[in-house]
Amino acid sequence: MSITITLGKSGRLVVPKAIRSSLGLQEGSRLRLEVQGGKIEASPESDEVPMIMEKGFPVFSGGRKLSARQVVDIIKTDRDSRDERSTPDYRKDSK
Repeated sequence: MSITITLGKSGRLVVPKAIRSSLGLQEGSRLRLEVQGGKIEASPESDEVPMIMEKGFPVFSGGRKLSARQVVDIIKTDRDSRDERSTPDYRKDSK
């Protein structure tokens, strides 16, 4: 897809909705800009999906669309990480 846009105030670029939607970009999504051969190339940054806590529940914000399996795996990884941090290591006490 190719489109011409106009640079806005303070050098800001507006990514058209069709492109944002096709890449799964939302407000707060990060883009890496590279300049090569007189061209600017923008690529979505990070494979990680930002997760925030909202009313005590983890909520995914921004990033690409995920399958249900990917969501389950990310939640499991987060829970395992929290369990490791919050569970005392009783083996240390027994030495």
